[in-house]
Formats: sequence, structure tokens, C-alpha cells
Amino acid sequence: MQIPLSYAEDIIGIQGTNIDYIRRTSGAILTVQESRVPDEIVVEIKGTSSQVQTAQQLIQ
Repeated sequence: MQIPLSYAEDIIGIQGTNIDYIRRTSGAILTVQESRVPDEIVVEIKGTSSQVQTAQQLIQ
């Protein structure tokens, strides 16, 4: 999932609190990586289709 870099802080949260919440709530495994596209990050989401869908909804 490509995310604008300007939203990275909101998604990750202070000391990772937001992304930890998304992980706990969805049950999905999330990793944040640099993107090859300038000014974007990649959030990789792994899990069941339900877990992935929940994580995507929480991110959006």
C-alpha cells in the first residue's frame, strides 16, 4: 500500500503507537518501508483477507 510521506507520521504515531494499534486491532502484520517513488512510503500488510481489509480501513 503506497502512502504519501506526509501521512507517515499519522500512520506510525508517536513511538509507533498508531501502527501498533492497527496491528493489534486487525491482527495483520504491517511493515513500513521506503518507496522507490519520492515522497511516499510502502506499508506492507500480511494476514488473512479479513485482517488485511481491516488494516487497510484503519489506515485510510
